[in-house]
Amino acid sequence: MRKRNYLLPNTFTALNLFSGFLAVINAANGQFVSAAWLIVLAALFDAFDGRVARSTQTFSRFGTEADSLADMVSFGVAPAFLAYQIGLVR
Repeated sequence: MRKRNYLLPNTFTALNLFSGFLAVINAANGQFVSAAWLIVLAALFDAFDGRVARSTQTFSRFGTEADSLADMVSFGVAPAFLAYQIGLVR
């Protein structure tokens, strides 16, 4: 039962990463509004992963590193790429 609890915060982290990745893809395809909303969705998932890990006391080194990667993609790469793509259109 304990191992299964580790999946819940890591699932939110994976959803954060996936949302950031989809934001990059949408920005590349010129779908700027949906890319922006996916970044907002990633922020929502990011808010939940840490809270869930702390409330269930299921934090791990892997989860910490995965969260850092997801944050880099969702809040570093995706917004920068979105801004770059918007700049190309103008």
